Amino acid sequence: MSEKAGAISIKQWLYFEKALQLCANKQDWSALEKVNAKMMIALKKAGKPHNKQQFLARQSLEAVHKTVLKQLIEAKSALATEMSQFQQKKDGLVAYQMTLSSGEDL
Repeated sequence: MSEKAGAISIKQWLYFEKALQLCANKQDWSALEKVNAKMMIALKKAGKPHNKQQFLARQSLEAVHKTVLKQLIEAKSALATEMSQFQQKKDGLVAYQMTLSSGEDL
């Protein structure tokens, strides 16, 4: 499995898969962005796959990339929900504090 296509070996495509998964599992979005950028450069450099093994390695990488992208979207959605809940609680606390400072009984 050390067949080369351009300058990228199948082993290197597997490295990208593992790095993407690791960053996503750790929710290290900054590192994920860096790995993704390096992967995009490697894909452009390698060009089209030249044999079946390379094609299958790229398909596997694509599947992992889609899964990681889904995780990222889900994490973004969860963060948006959390921020919305925080804002609602914050607004409620401000209103409560204003009521207390006005001297009115609850």
